[in-house]
Amino acid sequence: MRYMKKILVFGAGRSATTLIRYLGDHARTENWQVTVADASPDLIQQKIQGFDALEGMEINVHSAKQRTALIGRHDFVISMLPWTLHTLVANDCLRLGKHLITASYVNAEMNALAVKARKKGLFFMGELGLDPGLDHMSALRLIRQIKQKGCTITSFHSYAGGLVAPTSDTNPWHYKITWNPRNIILAGQGTIQFRDQGALRLTTYYDLFKTAFPIAIHGKDRYEVYPNRDSLKYISLYELTGIPSIMRGTVRIRGFSRAWDAIIKLGLTESQTPIGVEEPLTWAQLIRGFLPLDPTRSVRSLCAEMLGIAESDPVMDQLEWLGIFSDRSVGDIGLTPADYLQNLLEDRWKLEPEDRDLVVMEHRIHYQEHGHNKEIRSSLEHEGTNQDKTAMADLVGLPLAHATRLFLDGKFDKAQMSVPFEAFVADPILDALAGDGIHFHEQIIEHGDSSFHSIIS
Repeated sequence: MRYMKKILVFGAGRSATTLIRYLGDHARTENWQVTVADASPDLIQQKIQGFDALEGMEINVHSAKQRTALIGRHDFVISMLPWTLHTLVANDCLRLGKHLITASYVNAEMNALAVKARKKGLFFMGELGLDPGLDHMSALRLIRQIKQKGCTITSFHSYAGGLVAPTSDTNPWHYKITWNPRNIILAGQGTIQFRDQGALRLTTYYDLFKTAFPIAIHGKDRYEVYPNRDSLKYISLYELTGIPSIMRGTVRIRGFSRAWDAIIKLGLTESQTPIGVEEPLTWAQLIRGFLPLDPTRSVRSLCAEMLGIAESDPVMDQLEWLGIFSDRSVGDIGLTPADYLQNLLEDRWKLEPEDRDLVVMEHRIHYQEHGHNKEIRSSLEHEGTNQDKTAMADLVGLPLAHATRLFLDGKFDKAQMSVPFEAFVADPILDALAGDGIHFHEQIIEHGDSSFHSIIS
């Protein structure tokens, strides 16, 4: 009789849906015993309903006693918790001798724990979701294929975004929330850096959304891209030393970035200072506090003037649609502008039950092959089914699910990295995803000269 492998999933949030369903569908045939642990018993029951092989467990993840007891009863841990909590779980796994994977970025602290884990014969790996995860694995496969042909890579651009499908696009922002709403509020903060035609390019947070440029992806000419925070670190991670141009960017539907730039200018993404009032504010009162003092004029009029745009500008209609000029309450006192904005957007940008989301990703790599300038464009589009089974949950959860299965089948025993950069780790996951219908479409473009390296080409 085969030994039953015990898997623990920490977190039953929206990104864990597909992962949990996969584990439930395969638990019997793979001889897995699966526990889903979360702080919300209602959420647990919602996710494990219909799967006899799944067990739910309510837990306070901040309780060391509860974590230790639960982790100690399992062999393999998947953390779907916020990234700030991964080290709690990782330290327990290291001490108790348990394997661990996550979908989050591997920071210096998690990488140090992964090094200690390898010395104990444990498998610790992060960045096994969508972004990070699928973006790395698919890009590195292309880079390896190009290098194996003896070609020289001259530029690397990679774009990705979680969006709303056209059939569910029902608001002037062309956007609905499919992932962590806090990350949406804080996106782009810090210094943005990339390389364009050999030149270092730096952008501040307050100018970032002005730099968004239009782009067509997979033949659909309706997108825009703004640069991600730090593209330069991928020069070494992807072994692209000396590359003249490199940029990773976030995809939105056109018109989003101009309106989000207005949100930033209004001060609504500020997350450090609670608003000091004794009574709850309306949105109009909050916004008026950021504007020139003139009670004779409307909030919309003052706002347009402050932003330097006409009242008839589409951006003003996007802001109006959110309700920030209205008498709607901002909520409890003592919160920051970013808190109030997040609460508003979670309501205004929520997915309706039958809404479908959309994930798009595209890599563009220019290279020289036998004196000829070429470009490969590798693009992915994946649409969700409804509010529960989203494209985001599929593309975060399925890489983790396949990594779990492949590791437990003994395929990753020789992994030396804490991220899925090694071909023998990434390629089987990509192949398994292709079997799920998640695959990239590739196009080779011949260029007659070398004038195609610019970021916005």
